[in-house]
Amino acid sequence: MSWWERFVAIFKSEAADVKEGLQKAGKSLSDELDRKQAELDAEPHERIDMLLEEGEQADARFEELENKIRGEGESDT
Repeated sequence: MSWWERFVAIFKSEAADVKEGLQKAGKSLSDELDRKQAELDAEPHERIDMLLEEGEQADARFEELENKIRGEGESDT
């Protein structure tokens, strides 16, 4: 394989990685926009439920981090 063929193969591989990353970013942005639109369209009582759910998710993430810091989430294998 010539150096040019190697270069092209590496370039194609990197381009595929970039494309995959951009697709993931696009999906993430689309999901976030959908969530924001749902918040805007929600009735006040639905909005309160959304805020409570977000708070519960944040609490769960903080609890997970706290357990990792304290070493409670690690296995001893």
